[in-house]
Amino acid sequence: MADNMRMQAEMRELQAQLAHLKDSLTSQGYSLADDLRSKTSSAARQAEQAARYARDEAATVAGIVREHPTAASTALLGMALIGGLVGYLIGTQQQEQRRPWYRY
Repeated sequence: MADNMRMQAEMRELQAQLAHLKDSLTSQGYSLADDLRSKTSSAARQAEQAARYARDEAATVAGIVREHPTAASTALLGMALIGGLVGYLIGTQQQEQRRPWYRY
């Protein structure tokens, strides 16, 4: 009989501990969900601002190109030539450093 009473008391204690653990985990889950929600809304706002900035800059560049098409095409052609020259120089430099496998 005493063993039965002791066992029931231990069961009640375990149930109380489980209820406390459940409540603690629930509150931590809600806290983490709130943090995550605030961080994602902040990230969404920042992404929206970046998209708006990129859209505004693209509109500005498009307006400049419309006003000055000759200057824009000359600038693009100049950048392409410089890029091609840099690529050629890098390519020739790497070819000089390579030796065939049979010359080692």
